[in-house]
Amino acid sequence: MHMDTGELKSHKHDTISLLEIVSMEGRYYMARFYLDGQGYVLTDPHDKPVLFSGACAVREYFHDYQVANTEVIPPTGTDEMIGMPDSSGETMRVPL
Repeated sequence: MHMDTGELKSHKHDTISLLEIVSMEGRYYMARFYLDGQGYVLTDPHDKPVLFSGACAVREYFHDYQVANTEVIPPTGTDEMIGMPDSSGETMRVPL
């Protein structure tokens, strides 16, 4: 599911149980967050994912929200290799 920036503002006093800062090819970062057990991707008013220039920019955006846990999910080297089979390995997570 997704939630746009305007709708997120209505949840300013709700606790975000987990904020995942997902690296997109190591250049941009996307915010995925969980409210009441439901996961959302942060989108703009046109339903496009909001892309940030760095992990710090994501944290700054969520500064005024109550965030219980934050994790960065970096890309793995094989994610970008064409023709590589899915390793089905566990995603690396770096707690902040």
